[in-house]
Amino acid sequence: MSRALLQLQQVSKHYPGHPPVVALDQVSLDLLGGELVVLLGPSGSGKSTLLNVVGGLDRPTDGSLSFEGLRLDQADDAQLTR
Repeated sequence: MSRALLQLQQVSKHYPGHPPVVALDQVSLDLLGGELVVLLGPSGSGKSTLLNVVGGLDRPTDGSLSFEGLRLDQADDAQLTR
């Protein structure tokens, strides 16, 4: 069994407001190297938010995100730019 290149465990992203906006709600995903993945969904379903979190442009509210074993949700800005 191969180790996941990218791993999301129970990742959530909430934005403050009245009411708060839940953009991602407990997303779990393991991607292996060489896999092709397509994100499909209606407008407002969280596709761009998921890509922003995975790309390090935004941080998850909850959950963990790892790339090649490095916890991106715990990385500082200097680590994310490497």
